Amino acid sequence: MVGLITERPRTQYEIGRLRGSIQPARSQRCSDFVSPYATQAVLLVGAERADEFADAMRLVCEGHDVIVINPRETAAARAFRRAGGTFVDARVEQLPTACCRFDLICENYPYPSGRHYVPPKAFALARLARLAPGGRWVLFTEAARYATLLKAVGDYDEAVQRRFSAGLSSLAPAQAPPSAYPSTGTRFRLIFERRL
Repeated sequence: MVGLITERPRTQYEIGRLRGSIQPARSQRCSDFVSPYATQAVLLVGAERADEFADAMRLVCEGHDVIVINPRETAAARAFRRAGGTFVDARVEQLPTACCRFDLICENYPYPSGRHYVPPKAFALARLARLAPGGRWVLFTEAARYATLLKAVGDYDEAVQRRFSAGLSSLAPAQAPPSAYPSTGTRFRLIFERRL
């Protein structure tokens, strides 16, 4: 008698490949950039939406030290605070540089204009000054011009260039965090990393 051969169940990825389709990319979030091997100090800048605070709480539950800052407190921020998260009603520039060193700073779709406009170099330096050695600042934006101006700070300012590396990527909207801004065809991800 011939033995019965059973086939293991196929994963969704394998089924998609068999059908010739490609699985859509999942949108990125702050927790994608956190090391799973060590507790990290994480700063989320400008978070307003429930999904951003859910991601922050996921990191808190994994044991990371997470602070969320925004000069505007939303209902999601109040819920995060009630659940035990740390929310500070402030701007990055108001955080003391001496005691605040972060392994990761995440920022989705900043809106540095109007009365809160900060020139690109000052905007970048306020965040870079608060990175720990080896730390990264990850920013998503829809504004190609602002993204390239920030990247230029890393490329052409010698003091920044000596201490940080900078990379700029374009992404499809589905790969970037959700945005409430008018839809554009491309998102940009900027990553600065402090050299050790």
